[in-house]
Amino acid sequence: MTTAIKGEDIDWSSRFTNSSPFKDSSNETDHCKIYHNDSPEDCVEWVYQEEGSLVHEFNLVCSRDFLRSTASSVYMAGKILGVLTTGVLSDLYGRKLMILATSVLLALFSCATAAANSMITFIALRFFVAAAAVSLYTCVFVYCIELVGGIWNVIIGIGFGFPWATSYMLVPLVAYLLPYWAHTQLVVSAPLFLFCGLLLVPGLIPESPKWLYLHNRQEEAESILKAAEEFNGIDNSNKPSLSKVKESESGKSDTWRWRDILQSPHYPHTIVCTLVMFYLWFTNALVYYGLLLNAGSFLPGDIYINTFVAGVLEFAAPIVTIVVFIYGGRRYVQAGTLTMAGVCLLLTLTTSDITVKIVLSQIGKFAITSSFLMVYLYAAEIFPTIFRSSGMGMSSFFARIGSIIAPFAGRELRVLSTNAPIWLFGLVSLAAGVLALALPETKGTKLPDTLKDGELMMEARPGIFRKCLSSNEKRKVKEDEIFGAMSTTEK
Repeated sequence: MTTAIKGEDIDWSSRFTNSSPFKDSSNETDHCKIYHNDSPEDCVEWVYQEEGSLVHEFNLVCSRDFLRSTASSVYMAGKILGVLTTGVLSDLYGRKLMILATSVLLALFSCATAAANSMITFIALRFFVAAAAVSLYTCVFVYCIELVGGIWNVIIGIGFGFPWATSYMLVPLVAYLLPYWAHTQLVVSAPLFLFCGLLLVPGLIPESPKWLYLHNRQEEAESILKAAEEFNGIDNSNKPSLSKVKESESGKSDTWRWRDILQSPHYPHTIVCTLVMFYLWFTNALVYYGLLLNAGSFLPGDIYINTFVAGVLEFAAPIVTIVVFIYGGRRYVQAGTLTMAGVCLLLTLTTSDITVKIVLSQIGKFAITSSFLMVYLYAAEIFPTIFRSSGMGMSSFFARIGSIIAPFAGRELRVLSTNAPIWLFGLVSLAAGVLALALPETKGTKLPDTLKDGELMMEARPGIFRKCLSSNEKRKVKEDEIFGAMSTTEK
């Protein structure tokens, strides 16, 4: 967000304007060139209307303009590193450890970015900031979803949008009050050290009981749950211990490999739903970041005001999303928001009225924001506990591919056609809206723990496009044989 504001276009010109030639076939001055000995040469000094931005600090104009798009894409590439490593590590070593590790790394790299003395150093540090940031977010999200259930899955999962929206509104204010980009970077990074300190308080943040349970640490999970029961005044003294429950489920397979899932004919619904989920994450990231990082190009007016207004809408999005998710379910709401985003963006191409364009663009941005919030919770409810963090990580990997493309789609694609980015964002959103109908409705379902649980849940709710895969009747006959064989081969 800081880079999106402090790296946005500002008015500039060559320091030697009187010596600059005209652009070909126009009366506009080419501020990237100057006359020297009666021949044009590249200009090396410029005058900026505003000082303190990244553009001013590192002269990101003319031949260096591409570094702005590069910085955004490299940042998104850093997120790929984060999601590919942290998801697996979180499933192996626990949620709490990875939350602490990634928060410390984020605090250190984020503050170090403010000391960057070149654009290359800035880009490199931002790469690691992105890796740590997305890792922390994914770990915390999975951790919170595993602690609650029922309606609280919706409230907590979608409620993650409120802190983001609050920051969305505050960052423009901080950036306006602190014109120098490095000062803004330090102010928004400093609270991370407070968060790290809270994580170190003994007993304040317990490990995920679900993760402990699935890794045969039932006694630790039992103690955490008993502490929660005592705090909430709940008496479950008559329930069986987790050790006994684990023994009764000893026939279930707890191991998995992505190769087994994608190559095995025994998980058709899991394969289809996983691939669709990957595309939904790709689309949400491409469109969301495409609009966010190029707001100055798509929306006329002051960048600070536009960002603040977008932040207000970002704050409204979780409220609307929680209500519709509770009462309207998952599948049709997810499909509807993606479709709305695509339609609104494409409609901006049919009018020349600036006000109508702004309204349609903000509605489209609101819809894709709501969709992005939904897909996090939707994925967490579809992926089983045994690879939920890894599944979220792989989904986020595809999202980062979309977010890497977004800066170039918004800036570089506009060179070919000013309408090309909108066509891309709109059509991709419409396709995602249709594919979302293939996913199962997860409203009111228990979070699946194993691959078997997940496959049966998806098969029981086949959506629109998966009814041809396999029938429940056939599967019930072969169920024990299939999963028994998988359990044997996976050991």
